[in-house]
Amino acid sequence: MLLGLVLPALLALLGSPAAGAATPAKKRPAVLPPPELTLTPSLASGPGARIGIAPVGLSIEYPVMAAALGTSGCPSPALIAELQRLGSPPLQLAGQSQDFTIPAVSAPAAPQSWEEQTAYPLAAEFWTRLGCLLSATHEPLTVGLNARTGQRSWAEQMVAGASSAATGGLDFSLGNEPDLYYLPDYYALDKPQPGEEALVVNTYLRAASALRGAIGSAPLVGPELSGPTRWRASLPRVISTLGVRTLGVHVYPLTVCRTPRAATIGGLLAQSVGAAPSRLAWVVADARAAGAQAIITEANSVSCGGKAGVSDSPASAVWAVRFVLSALRTGFGEVRFHFSGNAYDPFYVRGAEVVRRPLEAAMVALNQWLPVGATFRSVAGLGRVAATAIAAPGAQPLLLLDNTAGKASTLVLREALAISTQTFSANGARPTLRRMKGPGHRVQVVIPANTVLAVGY
Repeated sequence: MLLGLVLPALLALLGSPAAGAATPAKKRPAVLPPPELTLTPSLASGPGARIGIAPVGLSIEYPVMAAALGTSGCPSPALIAELQRLGSPPLQLAGQSQDFTIPAVSAPAAPQSWEEQTAYPLAAEFWTRLGCLLSATHEPLTVGLNARTGQRSWAEQMVAGASSAATGGLDFSLGNEPDLYYLPDYYALDKPQPGEEALVVNTYLRAASALRGAIGSAPLVGPELSGPTRWRASLPRVISTLGVRTLGVHVYPLTVCRTPRAATIGGLLAQSVGAAPSRLAWVVADARAAGAQAIITEANSVSCGGKAGVSDSPASAVWAVRFVLSALRTGFGEVRFHFSGNAYDPFYVRGAEVVRRPLEAAMVALNQWLPVGATFRSVAGLGRVAATAIAAPGAQPLLLLDNTAGKASTLVLREALAISTQTFSANGARPTLRRMKGPGHRVQVVIPANTVLAVGY
């Protein structure tokens, strides 16, 4: 018993420093040097994916397009200049209004049924005004036809009007989000109901097939699914039955319909939200197996109109860069950002002027960074900084640096003799670049959290 009392005390005495002796200093963890990357042409010229079409396009509701065109014979020069600033990318008339739009001459004089009362008749001058716009911008045009309540004669009139307006290419889509047709509550049903897929798919195919002949030999885009997983088993059959050349789906990573609490700036900047397209690699595989290309024909930050303070914030530009790069890496050829007259619209027309939001600048930059014919590849070894190297014909090599960490990240660029930069930041912070002494033309770069830095060299 005595040993049990003395031994702990003796061990404590032996383990304690003598009175007056200095306590050994704790070793500080070693500070690792920042990662380094040498800016050479070979950085961007290695194996990578190729850009075949403009990576960013536009998806616009019919009433929003009609309002933007104005009431004169031709739209405002500001709208023409804005589309040219974006690179004259594909323009798609789509969205929920697609399945309510009817030709002007078909509008009932005295609407009786619910379908007639909710129909949206196009103005008689719509196609003329759109044609004036397209004659200046030469954008490829995708026209959505009403398949939910549509008739063959309506489709034929819409095709004729679209054909008179298009100057840079024309294709069509049949119906908008048919996977939501006939559901009692669009936004309450997160999971397909038993037997729902076969029932809704067959009903849609009958309606779409009835309209298919109205577009003749023009290419077909679609089926514009809201949730592609609802039709995962049936998608190959839909593609082959309709002869779809471009498989188009919709992707909104956040929503204010079902989970409004997640629609925050922090939620928008979450890694899984920026990488949402990567979860649809099977859609790309289905398209390729059928000899078609896959694009995201409708996308934006927050579904059901977006959220003010989030969708129109600088964070939306950072998210857009991540989202488009994820889509391209997954194999989608393009992302079309949606306009519905709400907070997530990249820009809007006010009188004779165009008012831009932060998302618009990211769209302009993406089409400039990744022109048709460019190749891009991921560059590893920079920690939480995601790097993408881009090589484009006739342009200087470009390196996109995206700090996905919650704090600033530091790295060193070697051979940075002459560089140019462009920045998108979620909170307005700016990267700092400092020339370092010694050989190698080194530049130390500090990138704030959730900031994208484009470096041309």
